[in-house]
Amino acid sequence: MPYGFYTCALFKFYGTLAKIGTVRLLKNVLIFGLLLMGYPALGQSKTAVFPVGEIHKDSGFTEMSVAEWKKFRDFEKKLALTPIVQSQQRDQLRAYTRDSLRILEVKLMAVKLLEEKKLLDMDVVENPTYYRTLLVELRESSIPQAEYRFLEEKMAFVNQGAMEKKLGQNRIIILALGSLCILLLFFAFHIKAARKSTPLPELSKQEVTVRDLILQGKTNKEIANELFISLSTVKTHITNLYGKLNITNRQELLQKHTGTST
Repeated sequence: MPYGFYTCALFKFYGTLAKIGTVRLLKNVLIFGLLLMGYPALGQSKTAVFPVGEIHKDSGFTEMSVAEWKKFRDFEKKLALTPIVQSQQRDQLRAYTRDSLRILEVKLMAVKLLEEKKLLDMDVVENPTYYRTLLVELRESSIPQAEYRFLEEKMAFVNQGAMEKKLGQNRIIILALGSLCILLLFFAFHIKAARKSTPLPELSKQEVTVRDLILQGKTNKEIANELFISLSTVKTHITNLYGKLNITNRQELLQKHTGTST
């Protein structure tokens, strides 16, 4: 019998029992009966079903959607007859899905087709920006979330993988920097220890005297007068002194003396 007969019978049954105070129960029974017969639930509008196959206007799609989907399927059939390797066919089909489809519901059906052909995972990994944008458009549309939940789950997995990869790279960088710091500290400690262990060069008695006078701020002339030697002899002592201490001027001598004394 047609749906109309069952619907009328249910409504009459509902009206009769409503008189005896069982409205709420019968309302649920009526909704359940309509759902079993393929009707949308009360208070809901009928939405298009998103199959992976041929579509037509009677299934809730617009003429533009049907035309674009037909164009996509024609491209797929033509591609299957093209004498190219299968990997190139898959790449071209994925590219057509991203670049040539403009109607959102047709994009979703094409994505479902990629999923059916086991091509979606690779395409999501290689083109995450496109699919993030597509999800935003789907969420802002009237298309039920159940239709694209599979894509949300895949994107969540891809995002998690990208985050883990980035964290892994950061860990490697941090580990490398930490190792470099430890290496630099080791060399600094080694150099400092080597300096401390290096014995002071042996200076002659006159060189020690000249060194002390220099540290007191005496000029070469003052040192010569105090030691009763010529100015050239003072310069010779200073040259020998600087060579033994591996320095080049008075300031370095002062710094070396201060560092040694501390």
